[in-house]
Amino acid sequence: MPGGSNLKFIVAGGVIALAVAYLVTMGLQGTTEYFLTVSELQAKGPGAQNQMLRVSGTLIPGSLAHDGDGLSVHFLIADAAAPTPLAVTYRGGQVPDTMADTSANVEIVAEGKLNQQGTFAATDVLAKCPSRLEDAARPEEHDYSANPG
Repeated sequence: MPGGSNLKFIVAGGVIALAVAYLVTMGLQGTTEYFLTVSELQAKGPGAQNQMLRVSGTLIPGSLAHDGDGLSVHFLIADAAAPTPLAVTYRGGQVPDTMADTSANVEIVAEGKLNQQGTFAATDVLAKCPSRLEDAARPEEHDYSANPG
């Protein structure tokens, strides 16, 4: 029966396609990180615990504290809509230099997981200070058409 062998190939191909789709879906779920503001994270409540997330907020001036071991830092971030600041712990060594400036509005993006105590355990911390970056990015104006002579 020639039709029977074609049916076997179609079924086998379908099973392989489903297996590949399943593996791709599982692989993407493990690496997906959601980007939230502090207020959005707090609105999710306990449902956000133990998920890989990226949280964005502004560093609360004076909240940056280094542990005695020199490996951990703790700080608070918030946004305008957040009811309370979010406590962040980072055990990764150095933090960006811009976090040391307490006079600037330093925007922080922390990657990690929210633990059951409500502290965000960061695995990576990024910081930017828009006011300094904007000033540094402006090129100086020069008139190169002038003839020196």
